[in-house]
Amino acid sequence: SRPHRDDFYSFLDTMACFSVSVRLLTRKALSGARRRRRSGLVGWVGLGMAVSVGGVCSAQQADSDSGEGKKQNSKRLRVLFIRHGESYNNTLCAISWEHFWKHRVPDPPLSNHGEIQAQAAADYLQKQPNVITPIDAIYTSPMTRALCTALPISKQLNLNPIIWEDIYEVGGCYGGPKPHFRGEGGLTRAEIKEKFPGYIIPEAIDDNGWYPKGLNKESHSHANSRSNSISQRLRDMAMKVDKDTTIAFVAHHDTIDLVMRDLLNISLHPEPGTVIKHYNCAFSCVDVKPAGPSVLLFANRSSHLPKDLVEWEKLGIV
Repeated sequence: SRPHRDDFYSFLDTMACFSVSVRLLTRKALSGARRRRRSGLVGWVGLGMAVSVGGVCSAQQADSDSGEGKKQNSKRLRVLFIRHGESYNNTLCAISWEHFWKHRVPDPPLSNHGEIQAQAAADYLQKQPNVITPIDAIYTSPMTRALCTALPISKQLNLNPIIWEDIYEVGGCYGGPKPHFRGEGGLTRAEIKEKFPGYIIPEAIDDNGWYPKGLNKESHSHANSRSNSISQRLRDMAMKVDKDTTIAFVAHHDTIDLVMRDLLNISLHPEPGTVIKHYNCAFSCVDVKPAGPSVLLFANRSSHLPKDLVEWEKLGIV
């Protein structure tokens, strides 16, 4: 819907590349005459739910056997999905949904707890752990809670976050009493420059903000269409990389769920946020393929966070 973004994003998407060694493997038995073992990783999804990526391996095997796999870029794009830290609205959900709808704000900041979570995630990434680092670029949602989460990470990694205005949370930036919602513009270009100096701001964010007010509260059908576009852009990025590349993707619970499902060809439930769950500041990691299913390395990993920073019984509040 904003064609003037393309040249800007084409430049950003070709920024930094690197090589990493892979130490995590997945497992899945393949059926048929060519049955053999391939590697893969199963990530814990939700409260003990595991998602198998065997179908992904099977698709890769078929491409390899047919020779089609040779047409794809031999370099990989690894995406580290990071959910934002606990926000003010998250604390309202923890009380009750009634309390949430009564007191929520359109674009909440992080809570004190969320700021500590974000710093803990940044400190962990600064140690350059295997598989997910080094990180070449940080992409972040334009919502305040995501911008605040990306801030300590960018400082630890000495990177300027790139704002991707389409990776906002499902529902968008909206206010008003339920069910009479109205769209809010979100932070303006000037406000982002003031509060988050050094962030790379796309031209589409102007004095009116980044969220199309006419959407009011975004519908699920619009969110699904948007997530498909996000996934396609990631695939396009995977096609362009000339070296193994890793990017951080700082976003939101339901949006991460939809994008990962699209990349992995998972279609289990129609509702956003119902398949791949995330604690605040948890990590998920996917190797994105230019075509066909991508490869899940792990999901909803929170071992980098001290136990007192994880709301174990409140998984998936948004």
